[in-house]
Amino acid sequence: MNTVLVAHRGEPEHFPENSLEGFRAVLTAGARLLETDIQLTADGVPVLSHDPSLQKLTGHDLTVTRTRWKALRELSAGEPERFGATFSQARIARLEDFVVLLGQWPLAQAFVEIKQESLDAFGIEAVVERVLEQLAPVYEQCILLSFRADVVRYAHGRIRTGWALREWSAESHALAEQLAPDYLFVNRKRLPAEQGPLWPGQWQWVVYSVDQADEVSEYLARGFALVETNVIRSLLATPQHTGSADV
Repeated sequence: MNTVLVAHRGEPEHFPENSLEGFRAVLTAGARLLETDIQLTADGVPVLSHDPSLQKLTGHDLTVTRTRWKALRELSAGEPERFGATFSQARIARLEDFVVLLGQWPLAQAFVEIKQESLDAFGIEAVVERVLEQLAPVYEQCILLSFRADVVRYAHGRIRTGWALREWSAESHALAEQLAPDYLFVNRKRLPAEQGPLWPGQWQWVVYSVDQADEVSEYLARGFALVETNVIRSLLATPQHTGSADV
């Protein structure tokens, strides 16, 4: 069982991002760590969407936070510009749907990232409370993730948390020590050129997004516990990435 590689939005190289089809495929292939993104509709339904607009997923330039779920649920969400009609039957997934899928794989865990646009539209308390309510059936399998320090602070002690760094700096280091998240996420492009030690702390380090097998090994050797990737099925097929980490 692999608990080193994190399936970033499912497998967006081969499936519409954040689709149940993509998540189901990677779970079947052996992935046990997932990452997804959450936006709230105008009527408060958490859905799996990275972008505030559904243009890429559906071909319709609708803003999630300004559109009710009833208007979204029948839209084809197969990323037509990339995949044509291949995934025309795909639909925007609710967080509720994702929770059902995750519950069918009790050894799997998921990083659930709340996106900025929904926080701006509805406020931290309303969004976090709604998401935690939806996650209740699989609470122990989930980690709440955000770029917003105040979201991590608000959720601390109620669920495992992850904080995604916007920059690698002394200020971020000090704030990480205050927040004490369970995971620290960093974009590999934001790492300093010189390979100094990672900040020590109670957290585990996660780097994103890494799609080459040799690079995965390098980041693990550097001290990262987890590596997020867009091509998890192909990496799972390489013998060096069948191991696990403590999560």
